[in-house]
Amino acid sequence: MVIGTLSTAFLQSSSLVSLIVVAFVGAGMLPLHNALGVIFGANLGTTITGWLVTALGFKLDLEDYTLAIIALGSLGFVASKRDSPSYHRFAIVFGLGLLLIGLMWMKSAMAFVSGWVDPGLFQDYPLVVYFLAGVLVTALIQSSSATMVIILSAMYAGLIPLTTAAALVVGSDLGTTSTVLLGALRASNSARRVALAHFTFNLTIDCLALILLLPLLALVTRTIGISDPMYQLVCFHSLFNLLGIILFLPFTSGFARWLERRFQDPRTKTSRLATTPPSVPEAALRAIHDEAVDLCLKTILLNIRALKASTPSLVQGSRIHTVNQYLSKRALSYEDQYQDIKASETEILQYSHRLAGTALGPAEQATLAELLGAVREATYSAKSLKDVRGNLLDLRNQADAEALLTEIRNRSLKSYQTLVNILEQAHPALNDEHFSRIRADIAESHERLHEQMNSYSRSGHNELSLSTLFNINRELFVSNQSITDAILHLNTSQALTAGRQEQALA
Repeated sequence: MVIGTLSTAFLQSSSLVSLIVVAFVGAGMLPLHNALGVIFGANLGTTITGWLVTALGFKLDLEDYTLAIIALGSLGFVASKRDSPSYHRFAIVFGLGLLLIGLMWMKSAMAFVSGWVDPGLFQDYPLVVYFLAGVLVTALIQSSSATMVIILSAMYAGLIPLTTAAALVVGSDLGTTSTVLLGALRASNSARRVALAHFTFNLTIDCLALILLLPLLALVTRTIGISDPMYQLVCFHSLFNLLGIILFLPFTSGFARWLERRFQDPRTKTSRLATTPPSVPEAALRAIHDEAVDLCLKTILLNIRALKASTPSLVQGSRIHTVNQYLSKRALSYEDQYQDIKASETEILQYSHRLAGTALGPAEQATLAELLGAVREATYSAKSLKDVRGNLLDLRNQADAEALLTEIRNRSLKSYQTLVNILEQAHPALNDEHFSRIRADIAESHERLHEQMNSYSRSGHNELSLSTLFNINRELFVSNQSITDAILHLNTSQALTAGRQEQALA
């Protein structure tokens, strides 16, 4: 929570902090429970804007110094070397000057407006109307901080009373959630849960603040004893957000569990694990093996999707056809398909942990280790290509890139076809030499693509840097090697299983 408060106070944007949290949760870098704390803190941190604007823009007479601050900042900004420490320091000074002159102009404009607009026009409506106006304005301009500055300027000019301003502020607090909701529309289900958490939290505390608006204002003016209306408003803003955090904090774990039940991640069936008790090691290892095979097939299908390659001949095998049909029926987005792989990995790991708690013999432990190695490598293969998916999209938008893209697809599909053929076999009798040849083919493809990318970069037909092209090739190489290693682990696990069965029959 402290991180959310400080980050928002520094960045002066709760929407930006919330979008960063959405991205981190969607990438699996931040657990939902921890993300809630950052969201709570961001709501409190955004209230600091009101305090700063009131203190610097309305209570201190800095008009005589504003132009000097802008001049100093702009001169230093232009004279400093780009990306040097002084460059950024002067940029801050320049930005502060622009902020102050903007506030000065807004005060002057509001003072002019107050001369020909009757303040009574804004005083005869129910508080809920001002609340909805605050929601609408903030949703349109996508900044609760900007709305707060407008409200403070209107108060300073005497256009609106404290109660009206307070209702507008409460509305702006809810309106700022629109940014995160829009950002999560095409994101993963994990990111959607964060957006829902942000909206639910703000909706709850804002409705309570609207209901308790008059008592809270009385608390600020009479109990706390703040006499200045503008400081009363910003204190009210901080107070109801702080009370909301106090209300939600004890229920954070329950709130997180409730969110986890929303937007369930689409997943490939894991009935083998659900119906196989870990207390029967041989059956449990077979169930993990079959799930790991499906995971490898899902990874290959996801990688093909990242490359935008055609796969009619690749999905003719019974196992990959079944997995492909299951995913196709659910019309999963690329991100959801990746999350499906992560979810399957998690379930297999959790089941394996329960299996490891039983009395496994050395051979069974070795088999389990190979199976977990396959799961780990398959997931890493999917992640490697996912990391350069954006670069591949940029490459597709370059002139004369189709030949290079076709080469990338063809070489990858050749490797995938070989690997799928192995996975389709019930008991492939392969040795390390066979996989060494597959790795050698992948390495040769990597070198050939390296040369082609070098030539393409020198042709001058593209805007991508050579380092970006090489990064695509490197991640493609790592991805293909990882899925090959995953299938090698599966092959080794089968060899160990066959050895155990022979010993049992001897």
